[in-house]
Amino acid sequence: MEDLDKTLDIMERDKCTSLLAENSVRLKKNNIKFTKSNQKHSQEHLDAQLDSYERLIRSLIRGLVTIERKVRLKYLVPLDSVRANKLRASWNTEVECVLEDLKKKYRDVHLQRRSVEEFDERVSLNLQAAKISVDTEVTNLQQKLEDEIGSSEKIQPSELSRLYGVDESVLIDLQVIDPLQNLHILCKKLKDSGLEEVSLIPINDIIKMYVDKIKSVESSVWSGRSVDQRKETKMRAAKLNLNLKEIVLCLHDLTKQATLEKEKRNEEVILKIRNNLDKIFKSEADPEPFQNTLEPFWSVLT
Repeated sequence: MEDLDKTLDIMERDKCTSLLAENSVRLKKNNIKFTKSNQKHSQEHLDAQLDSYERLIRSLIRGLVTIERKVRLKYLVPLDSVRANKLRASWNTEVECVLEDLKKKYRDVHLQRRSVEEFDERVSLNLQAAKISVDTEVTNLQQKLEDEIGSSEKIQPSELSRLYGVDESVLIDLQVIDPLQNLHILCKKLKDSGLEEVSLIPINDIIKMYVDKIKSVESSVWSGRSVDQRKETKMRAAKLNLNLKEIVLCLHDLTKQATLEKEKRNEEVILKIRNNLDKIFKSEADPEPFQNTLEPFWSVLT
């Protein structure tokens, strides 16, 4: 999953940049606060700045772990040892850069105040603690991902792509991977409760039919004789993709209602979803195939 690693690297780099910017804002606020009170470079001022850097390091490690875990769980990709070692090295480098920035800005001040030994010791202790934290967090992350992915009922995005005939990149852009994964879990729950599988077929069929519709429109883009015609076709394809996302979300919510006991279902929500789907289907020249395909599933909700 080299592409996923590259995506994670970009996301984590952006997170680092964001946290560094937040720290910069805190430092400036502290400078203003202590300068106004004639306490610039006082012990309280220097302690506040050091506290800000320590907070940055904690947030950095926590934020990077969260990104790595969240994305890998979404795509059901474990953390291998090569990637884990790379994370340890790169995250430790980030921490070292943070502490180097701290030393660059405030070591000379401590030198003038004759507190440089205490400052150096605290920086050293922070570096040691951060490296231990990074190693521990990466090791724990590896184990947690292995356990959670191993027990996950979610379908791989690549399998969703194969099942519906949609590129993974499109699924990502439409932000429908999570809803589709959860939709399949809900369908399994319904089957386990005794519902016949034939009643659930319309859910997948509707999505596949709409995907075919989108592909048909997309394939006709370059058949337009003018730029305006091609532009209009592209806009229609884009609209259909948005409709596909809405269909997936509607089917997810509808299936979720079906998993509830009959008396706990929200009839208003179900009616709203039905009206929304009908509106999407009726925007097509021939809505009946879509409506007829989904019709058997409505009986599950009655």
